[in-house]
Amino acid sequence: MTMNWLFSMRLAFVLLVLLSVWFALGVSMSEQDAYRQVLRSLNDLPMSQWMQSLVNAPIVASWLAGLFGLMFLLGLNTALCSWRDLLPTWRHKRWRSPRIMMLPIHILTLLVFIFHGVDLVFIHGHDSVVLHQGERFNSGRYQIELVKVDYRNDASQITEDEKGFSPAGRITRRSVEVFDPRINNAYFKVSNGEQTVSGHAGFLRPFNWGDLYITVTDFRVPYQQQAKGVQVKVLAVHNPLINYFFICYCLLLLSLLLQGLVFWRRSIKKGGRKC
Repeated sequence: MTMNWLFSMRLAFVLLVLLSVWFALGVSMSEQDAYRQVLRSLNDLPMSQWMQSLVNAPIVASWLAGLFGLMFLLGLNTALCSWRDLLPTWRHKRWRSPRIMMLPIHILTLLVFIFHGVDLVFIHGHDSVVLHQGERFNSGRYQIELVKVDYRNDASQITEDEKGFSPAGRITRRSVEVFDPRINNAYFKVSNGEQTVSGHAGFLRPFNWGDLYITVTDFRVPYQQQAKGVQVKVLAVHNPLINYFFICYCLLLLSLLLQGLVFWRRSIKKGGRKC
């Protein structure tokens, strides 16, 4: 039985479309209360502890199984296509081939898959906590203290009632007038036992030291705790692979731009449109 379909670009296209649909389905699931807590717990746990959360959530388990299956097929398709069709282009030094940049793109994509897999199975080092000013917590070998919260928008808009709801709603749905992430920050002091550094982080604007990234994912005032001021939800990620992630993504973007330039120049030489 021929296995040429595994090398097919058509298969890659179909898998990319299916993955887009699958991720969209996952996003819609995360908006539903029945699945949101399960997905959050998976995000906070290493893969070895997922089974306990998935036992009572068969729909989420099925979605994850489908996701892993699609990602495996896409990775296999990318690897086989690179080996059979693209590696000979480099071996024979066909530098003028329009496909010359496809091999680096494929290799970098596979490296991203591998790094994500290693992180998911073996590392997955992060902690999510909520802190008031002056409180601290330990994350791996780091001790992290929230020194100060600089919240400049109207705190009454993020003050929660007894049911946990606030006038501003969830942070991802707040308008810039109600919550401007550029002017709201949390200041941290971090120690690893030998050194101590300080810095600030905001919403999706991390404070980085070594392999540690600290990000604020929410600002809120809990019910009947107005006297303590604004509380922040903090995500601390310590991952030795994180810099390799950034390098791979930057090189992948550069490779895609170069490939686009190659096709654009060939189009111009063949008399295609110039603008």
